[in-house]
Amino acid sequence: MAQRPNTATVVSLLVSLLAISLMSVLFGRKTSGTSMANINYARGLVIGLYVISWSFTTIAAILTSTNTGNIMSCTLSIFVCLSLYAASKIMIYLFLIEKVYVVSSVTTTRMQTTLYRVNVLLLTPYTIILVLMILNRVAVIDENDQCFIGLKPLASIVLILYDIFISCWLTVLFIRPLMSTNSILQGPSKGKLRQVARRTLIGSVIALVLSSGNVFTLVYYKGYEDSVMCLLSCTLDVTLNACTVHWVTSRARGATPTEKASRGVNNQTTQNATTHNEKSALPTDTHISVTVESYHDNNTTHY
Repeated sequence: MAQRPNTATVVSLLVSLLAISLMSVLFGRKTSGTSMANINYARGLVIGLYVISWSFTTIAAILTSTNTGNIMSCTLSIFVCLSLYAASKIMIYLFLIEKVYVVSSVTTTRMQTTLYRVNVLLLTPYTIILVLMILNRVAVIDENDQCFIGLKPLASIVLILYDIFISCWLTVLFIRPLMSTNSILQGPSKGKLRQVARRTLIGSVIALVLSSGNVFTLVYYKGYEDSVMCLLSCTLDVTLNACTVHWVTSRARGATPTEKASRGVNNQTTQNATTHNEKSALPTDTHISVTVESYHDNNTTHY
């Protein structure tokens, strides 16, 4: 039986192991000292993205080492790429939509905000695209027992067009309030909120570049890409996207323990003074500094 050259497999496995370790570290940093009561919707999206990314890289490492001449492993490779990779993209889009809501809405709940409902509605075509990808999947073993997986041109082109559209749309939604002089981001007291918008804008652009590059490879290989290289590129995609989200939800500068303790005292006072028309930056705990989750509407109950 012909054996696959070791270089590609070793590099792919090494990247997967590093990605698994990195996702474990990020997950630990995000959940350290946190109770379930403090995990709200936005934080749950971030943690969920870590779990999906960790699961993908772990399964990808297993499949990379077993799909030589194994049609079952080869077939599972494409299904893992379609399911977990698609799930990670949905989590990222929901995260970006949540950030749009944070920087554009003041007193309304999510489902009372027209823009939020429109953005969620724009995600529904992804279900159709996922079905299209499943129907147009490729998983074959050649005469050298080498596994090739991918998507036929129809599915890959539709996927990349949708990714470009939704990413560009969300990017515009962050640029608009940053450029407008009438948005809620303007004013001397809105520095942290502007930072949220700027960081998420960068994250949105990075997500677009990573996804486009990954899907372009499928188009280039016309759906027949070496499974090792395909799993490697998807692993890099989901891992870098997760790292980007981690950066977006981290504070720009660390605080000293004294500052953190002082902030905890001041936050209680600030919470009581929050107006009906303004969101204030309030850390939910001293261990997790997820910026998007720091903006609470005291007089609004979110679903």
